[in-house]
This record gives sequence, C-alpha cells and structure tokens, in this order.
Amino acid sequence: MDERAGPWILGPVIASGELSEIRVGRDGDRRVAVKRLHSHASRRPEVSALFATEATLTCALPPHPRLVRGLDHGGDDAHRYLALGYVDGGDLRAQLGVAHPRATVAAVVVAVAHALEHLHGQGWVHGDVVPANVLVATTGPVLCDLGVARPVDGDGPVRGTAAYMAPEQVRGQRWTPAVDLFALGVIAWELAAGARLFHRGPSFLSMAAIVETVAPPLTDPALAPVVAAMLSPDPTARPTSAEVIERLEPLRA
Repeated sequence: MDERAGPWILGPVIASGELSEIRVGRDGDRRVAVKRLHSHASRRPEVSALFATEATLTCALPPHPRLVRGLDHGGDDAHRYLALGYVDGGDLRAQLGVAHPRATVAAVVVAVAHALEHLHGQGWVHGDVVPANVLVATTGPVLCDLGVARPVDGDGPVRGTAAYMAPEQVRGQRWTPAVDLFALGVIAWELAAGARLFHRGPSFLSMAAIVETVAPPLTDPALAPVVAAMLSPDPTARPTSAEVIERLEPLRA
C-alpha cells in the first residue's frame, strides 16, 4: 500500500536531517515536496510547535516567485506534514568553495533579497538564511525553510545556523529584518571570495568569530562596499532588502 501524507502519495527521500525529511509527493500528475518530522522529533513538544508554526506561516503567506510556496499541511501529532512547491535543483552549498564572478554573486543576492523583502513586508524574519536554504531552480534562486522564522522584533531562544547568525542573533536579542541581511551578506562574501567566512567548526567557535571579528574586505570594488554594509556589526547600519536590490541589480548584467 502506498504511504501517504494527506492527499500526497510519498515517493523518494530528497533530503533528510536531524529533525525532518523531505520526500517527493504526488497527487496524480502533480508533484510536490513533502516535509515531515521524524517520529522522534514529533514527540518533542518544542519541535512540534515550531513545525506547526512553520507550516501555518508557509501556507498563509502570499505567494512570491523567490520564496518556496506552501500548499497544504496537516496530519496528527505523530505524522505532521507540510507540502511545498517542488523545486527541481540542488541548493547553494554546491557553489561554495569557488570564487564566483560579480554578476553571479549579484544575481543570487538580488534574488534572495526579493524573497526577504516580501517576507519582511509580511512582518516576519526568516532567521536562517543559509546556503542550504537557497535552492537553485532553473528560473533562479528560491529561498525556503521558515522553520525558525519569528515575527519582526520577536524574541525567544537563540536559533539559527551558527556561521550565518547576526551578532544580535548570537546574543539572543530581538530579531529585526537586519538579521537576515547579515546572513545574506555572509553568503555574498563566501560566493565572491570562494571561502568560508565565520565557520570555525564547532558552533560556539563560529558564533564567537561573528561577535569578535570583522569580515575582511572583498577585493571586488563594486561588491565590497555593499557586502561590508550588510556585514556591519550594528544592525541599524545595514541596508534594507530594497536598498541591496537597488545597489546590486545593475551588477547582474
């Protein structure tokens, strides 16, 4: 008998992590990505609550071409699922470790900035803008995974991926849209430089590097000032998503 999640017949696993897995789902000719919590994670109240928030938010947001769309969610406490628009492609991690041309970096950053502008306009901060959550679709980069998202100016436990957290995120302070602009600045720096920026192995060392060190300037004279501003330790000094788009859009050509 076919395994199902709601109306979706489940197929191969696309990705699997500590807390959840993503599988191909089908309903007739329609193909989606179905995210489900692992059974052990479903039994943890805090994880289950986060997943419920992610599912509700993802499906309630107005659609945007640069943000993975939520289609449907449901299930019981032991088998929660979230159906997402299917993106046929890998993620940005495969492009790290090599210095990319200015136009490529600008194209990725502008695409993600458009997704963030939309998300922030709806009153939410992503909180985990990392290469693994930037999918490389044939139509351009698409941002996914609202698993740790919280309302603008919201507070709570320290969450995120250590090497991409903003300094105020590391310190457990309230999240503003500037949190996401810092993370996008890290991605921009790494794509342009072909190296990791704050990654130090263990999470606590990466987090310490974020609050104790300053990113070396990029050698590209057009990218350097924008990325440096995005990586400012002062969140009020970082540009908005709209400002990043305005400054980098001309560099895509």
